[in-house]
Amino acid sequence: MSVLKSALAGLTAAFVLFPAVALAQAPEPRRTVDLDRFMGRWHEILRTPNNHQRDCWAASQVWAPRDGGNFTIRQTCHRGSRTGPTRVVETRARVLDAQTNAKFEASFFGGLIRQRYWVIDIAPDYSWMIASTADGQFPALLSRSPTMSDAQRQRLVARMAELGLPTRQLEPSGGR
Repeated sequence: MSVLKSALAGLTAAFVLFPAVALAQAPEPRRTVDLDRFMGRWHEILRTPNNHQRDCWAASQVWAPRDGGNFTIRQTCHRGSRTGPTRVVETRARVLDAQTNAKFEASFFGGLIRQRYWVIDIAPDYSWMIASTADGQFPALLSRSPTMSDAQRQRLVARMAELGLPTRQLEPSGGR
């Protein structure tokens, strides 16, 4: 069990495990996702605190295509500080909604654990995205760049609130 607990602590970005909460639903995605443009590295700028990312710094993920329209997600997190030891977790994902390509199901530990995520909004140039668990309880802001200006971050947090996502608990990637 401690190996599983340790692996879960390394999960990063919006694509981490959360308790199954069916209290609400995330807003519907606002744009169609071009999967070719979506692939690559995403840096977590803001996240909703959760037990699985405690002491997780400079979180990022790399999406890559796999056979049959599936994807691998390599999630990286630094423990203790932005330059601390790296924890990596490999997951798989599949598109749930072929019309928008904005709803995914991630599979952890060979499919033992599954979690659904929505890309609620994405910049036209794919420079940032707003994502959440399907229940809307754990939104995150991700960017192609590891940093974002305060003005842009504030604008996008306001956008998240407009979309109906909870923003009060958002924190920078890197812990409190």
